Amino acid sequence: MKDAADQPHFWQVSGQNQTYTELCNALYERELLRLSKMTEAELPQLPRQLASLPFYIRKAAQRILKVQSPLLLDSQNASWFAPQAASCPLNRQRPDQIARFFEKAAKPGILVPVYQEQLGVERIVLDSVDEVDHQGQRLHCNQHGWFAFAGTPLSPENADKFLLQPVKVVMTACCCGHQWSNQKRTSPRVLSLRELLLTTGLNWKNFAKPLRQQPLAMS
Repeated sequence: MKDAADQPHFWQVSGQNQTYTELCNALYERELLRLSKMTEAELPQLPRQLASLPFYIRKAAQRILKVQSPLLLDSQNASWFAPQAASCPLNRQRPDQIARFFEKAAKPGILVPVYQEQLGVERIVLDSVDEVDHQGQRLHCNQHGWFAFAGTPLSPENADKFLLQPVKVVMTACCCGHQWSNQKRTSPRVLSLRELLLTTGLNWKNFAKPLRQQPLAMS
């Protein structure tokens, strides 16, 4: 019979288990805060979203722990961390460069960065492509609408946005929630659960070939 001191106890967890727990706790706090701010029109969706929350949070935490990323993980805040560029990397890209990339790489499922400027604050958000029109030289992002391969928005609804080529400095800004105001760094924003799940599909060695994962349809 083993000595009691040699037997494992249920409270003795590995470092990875502790990180998993921290991620889940941070994501629950974040999502419950988001749900608490739902409008009256959105309230009918609340029971369904609450019921699905444990599944998506567990999947997000599992995928974050498995992904190979050059970014640092802040598990207590469920956030990625990396040094922030002094200014938004939007100006480092030209429309002809962006067009050349998407002429070759555009396909459903690819993860793309979308620049957005609102009330003087610049940010780059992560989205996925769900439709491609090669003949029309355009693609559709799941949340941010239609863009030309050269990056320009194609509807009034996304006129404040611009599609960028996925390169490391841009994707780092996406994943870390980097923001700029008056061409200066400002506090990073917190990524949504959907965005965090998207970050786990990035192939940092080749952004044109995202990692294959079982799709999760976020509500």
